[in-house]
Amino acid sequence: MMLRSEDYEIGAFFGLVAVFEIGERLRPARPINRWLDLKLDLLSFAFALTVNRVSTYSVTHLAAKVAPESLIGSLHAVQGLPSALKILLALFLADFVLYWIHRAQHNFDTLWRTHAWHHSVEQLYWFSGFRTSFLHSFIYNIPQVVIPILLLKLSPAEAGIGYAIGLLIQFWEHTNFKAEVGWLGWLLVTPDYHRIHHSATRHRGKNLGTTFRLWDRWFGTYVDPALVPQSLPLGLGEPIDRRKIPRMMLGV
Repeated sequence: MMLRSEDYEIGAFFGLVAVFEIGERLRPARPINRWLDLKLDLLSFAFALTVNRVSTYSVTHLAAKVAPESLIGSLHAVQGLPSALKILLALFLADFVLYWIHRAQHNFDTLWRTHAWHHSVEQLYWFSGFRTSFLHSFIYNIPQVVIPILLLKLSPAEAGIGYAIGLLIQFWEHTNFKAEVGWLGWLLVTPDYHRIHHSATRHRGKNLGTTFRLWDRWFGTYVDPALVPQSLPLGLGEPIDRRKIPRMMLGV
């Protein structure tokens, strides 16, 4: 039986859940109360899962109809690259586009409303990173689908591996894990790096990269984690009005 990309995604998800749950228990970066927002995190996760499926399906079919055949056809040389290079290229290009989308979300009020729900997290750990609005998920799915699937023509297995890497990054950057990665910290986003971005302080618009630190270094949004106290408060800096949660989850 031939495996679908969805099969790889499910296996990757449960494997990463186990890894990060154990890692956070053994070496937490800061004390948190997982029970405080568990109901909200469970609701957000179920919502994010549904929204992701809807967004991925919608973007895939819409992009397939509007993408110029001449553009897709001109990429045969790139589409013929070895799998590892194609996956790395997809990751690099998508991350570059996502940096600018993310930056725009922090600079324009209308786009900030698509992102504010994600920043409402005050107890940051691997599960809380799934707190995303409908429009946030839809917007982010555009480069995450168009680049690997339509432009680079990743196979189901390649797409599944790419998804697993993306999911690893999602867990990794939001995890409450005390990580030491040595020289890789110069290149890659780490939990302490992204935690600064989730702060309720002036640093919230900094450290916008999701995978690579290069964009923050090159485009002036870099803050060195070594210079910022790791005990800084997280979230929006104000209590969430429960009546506004449905609107925030939609991203409007």
